[in-house]
Amino acid sequence: MQPRHGDLLLGLGVATALAVVVSSDQGRGGAVDPRAYVWAVGFGALMLLRRQHPVLVLVLTALGYFSYHAAGFPAIGVAVPMAAALYSAAEMGHVPAAGATALVTLGGATGYRLLAGQDPALVLGYELVSHGAPMLAVVALGHSVRTGRRLRLRTEQVTRLLDRQGTLDAEARLREERVHLARELHDSIGHSLAIASLYANVARDADDDPERRRSALELVRSGVSDSLAHLRRTVALLRTPGSDAVPSTPRLTDLTHLVAAPSRAGYDVLLEVDDVRAPPEVEAAAFRVVQEAVTNTVRHSTGTRIRVRVREEPRGHLSVEVADDGAPVTTDDPGQGHGLGHGLGHRQGHGLSGLAERVHGLGGRLEARPTGEGWVVRADVPMEADR
Repeated sequence: MQPRHGDLLLGLGVATALAVVVSSDQGRGGAVDPRAYVWAVGFGALMLLRRQHPVLVLVLTALGYFSYHAAGFPAIGVAVPMAAALYSAAEMGHVPAAGATALVTLGGATGYRLLAGQDPALVLGYELVSHGAPMLAVVALGHSVRTGRRLRLRTEQVTRLLDRQGTLDAEARLREERVHLARELHDSIGHSLAIASLYANVARDADDDPERRRSALELVRSGVSDSLAHLRRTVALLRTPGSDAVPSTPRLTDLTHLVAAPSRAGYDVLLEVDDVRAPPEVEAAAFRVVQEAVTNTVRHSTGTRIRVRVREEPRGHLSVEVADDGAPVTTDDPGQGHGLGHGLGHRQGHGLSGLAERVHGLGGRLEARPTGEGWVVRADVPMEADR
């Protein structure tokens, strides 16, 4: 029902109730002035303004009540004409005004009846309560309705906010999953393809050595096969989130297998890994740092030596250092001599920048820079919080 329709029905109800009360006096043998019904209609008509001007309606109703009795019309009590106006004012949030008006009208009516010589016991002991209690009740009802409405609105607001927060959380999780998949895809497939490319070059230069060429081509096949396997697992994960298709978390023990390929390709690889017990995510981050650094060396470095060192610092941090002897980058020829640091720049790629995000997410730090002997990548990852 529209609010306007409800106000119209309330007005009709007030006018009808007052008309019935006025008519009851005629039923007791009294002569009723027809103008009394005009007041009844006026009290009802005020209800059409109760939402826009609740205090004005309240004041006009009180004045109408006093003017009605001043004109000498039949008694209609206090509660009947005042109830709807008191309720409307309280419902619109004007409880003090409603309470004050109720006291004034009730006090005025009681005082007038006492001055008129009516029985004080009847006026104060019965009719004061019989009129005052309904007036208090409608004020309380109006306040309760307003409070319930505000509570429902706030509940709806909280529900909308929670729904919005749930949507934002889901979008954030989706972004995190996409970033995670992008990193894993880059780290795993990028490394495998880099090794395959390396051995493809070895095979191309081994025309006079069939055995070496066959071995290189077998490694190319293995690298491409690994890339396809990683790609299939990633596609399966995208199609079925939460499935068992997630690649296994690399550990530091896998570094021996990681550096075997560049060693067979002719790089002088020195691997120094302490017996470290680190949380899985820390070991995975360390492995990815080494993997990305070795991949960049294979792709871009002019050097032939790679040194990998992983050790636990006394302060409870895992230290990872990968260095090569590739020529440092010069400003005159930025396209040559890149070693481990290649990929930090925005235009070059996202490898080490992705690693930096991974390491920073664990509270660590990552740096890649040229040295006097070549390029070095260093990562420092804390482990205390996971122990």
